[in-house]
Amino acid sequence: MRRFETIRAKFIVLLASVIVVMLGTNMLWQHYASEQSTERELLDQARALSSNMDAVWTFMTRNQDLINYDSAGNYEFKGLQCSIAGRSIGALFSRVTDYGTSYVALSPRNDYDYPDEFEASGLNAFAQNAQANEYYGYDEIDGHSYFRYLRRMNMEETCLDCHGEPAGELDMTGYPREGLHEGDLYGAISLAIPVDAYQQASRTSMMQTIALSALMILACMAVIWLALSRLVTRPIDRVRKGMERFEKGNLDTRLVLEDTTREMKLLTRGFNSMADELQESHESLEMKVEERTSRLSEANEELAAQQAKLEEANGRLADESQYKSDFLAMMSHELKTPLAASMAFSRILKERQGEPSDEDAQLWAELEANNRSLLALIESILQMARIEAGKETLNLELIDLVDVLGPLQATIEPLASDKGIVLEWDIADDMPLLFADGEKLRRVFENLTSNALKFTESGGRIAVRCQSLAAQSAIEFRITDTGIGISAADAARIFEKFTQADGSISRSYGGSGLGLAMCKELVEMHGGTIAVESEPGAGSTFTVRIPANLQPPVEKGE
Repeated sequence: MRRFETIRAKFIVLLASVIVVMLGTNMLWQHYASEQSTERELLDQARALSSNMDAVWTFMTRNQDLINYDSAGNYEFKGLQCSIAGRSIGALFSRVTDYGTSYVALSPRNDYDYPDEFEASGLNAFAQNAQANEYYGYDEIDGHSYFRYLRRMNMEETCLDCHGEPAGELDMTGYPREGLHEGDLYGAISLAIPVDAYQQASRTSMMQTIALSALMILACMAVIWLALSRLVTRPIDRVRKGMERFEKGNLDTRLVLEDTTREMKLLTRGFNSMADELQESHESLEMKVEERTSRLSEANEELAAQQAKLEEANGRLADESQYKSDFLAMMSHELKTPLAASMAFSRILKERQGEPSDEDAQLWAELEANNRSLLALIESILQMARIEAGKETLNLELIDLVDVLGPLQATIEPLASDKGIVLEWDIADDMPLLFADGEKLRRVFENLTSNALKFTESGGRIAVRCQSLAAQSAIEFRITDTGIGISAADAARIFEKFTQADGSISRSYGGSGLGLAMCKELVEMHGGTIAVESEPGAGSTFTVRIPANLQPPVEKGE
């Protein structure tokens, strides 16, 4: 429920904020309008009062001759001049009201006519602008606010007797004349109207407006709160509770269609329709799950049976593979002894025969070659059997590859020369010493060079290169021939046991297909790699890389 109350509260706060902003703007506008209206009212009053005071001044000015002459026509100054009359009337008016009225001049003859700061500013404004006839504004006098108004007074013809030329000459009242001309600025009528009553009325009106606005806001919020509760949050809360029951597994939950808004009716119908579809889908899904569970159980049982059969077959294959390895190891070992005896007896017979004929020499050579091939085959089988049995280990020692490749070079060069093959031998001078099994590497290099000789025809070329790859911390042995080459399909499987490029090779060149497989095993025992690049009819390149950073064996007790 909190979620919906929060939505409702946020909506109320938002709406109330809008109302407050609008009412505040309205109050500011009303305040501004009230100030403008008050100022216009005060200005109208000031203009009316100043007009009356100006009329008194004008009346006195125009009737000076009548006042200062007797009935016989003799001049007699009676002391009732325009300024005295105006000041007296202003004083009487100020006494019976809280208004302030006075006449101020640029060159006053009386201390009462001296301008204060506001009046001086007004007189300066009149002096600077001959078209300005009034000057007004708000001012503080003795802690109270007043509306100050000044009305321009220009010199009239009837006033020149006292204020005209010649300047400095005493007039009838005994004051020196100012030397003014008609139309010159002489002074101003000054009014001070209290505005405290107006401000108090404005504040009272503003407080009443604020109170009324607050009541309106509270009333709007209450109405909106009730409307939201009745039309939005309560219906949504019923939908929420229905969804909670639905989530808990009560798929038969349905909402009651009530007489609310059209949107809530659509939402209720949509919820009930969704619930019907979900219940139907759930029931259908349960049936499918049950059916598929049954099928899965049957499939698992069948899979378990097949797995058992597969394990049984794998066991038989493992036994047969072990029997094969044991048989090959046993037979190879058993064949090696009589073969060695046969080779020894052949050598003895050859020595006893003495100098053989050409035909006998050819026969003895073929017999010795076949014996060596058979012995190499038996050795390869025994080597692979030991590797598969995990009995073959590396005998790491510090070696120099020159010592390993030197005897091999001495053996291969005569064979290549006899076959008419050009042999290039390039061993880098910077070959480092490394820890490796020299005997196993010798067998790898010997097997690769023997293959190159075997598959390269007379007139061909074989290049043997060995170099140090310092950046890779490795030694690279590469042998390139111009022999029959290998197809891309065959190159991917020539390192498998008992495999050659195709059947015709074993028939034409002989071999068991174990040599390259054994090379791969021995190289990988060193942590190295062996690869081939070849093209049929263009020769082959075999590359062997051996790590140069193998660690020496740790002696027991260290």
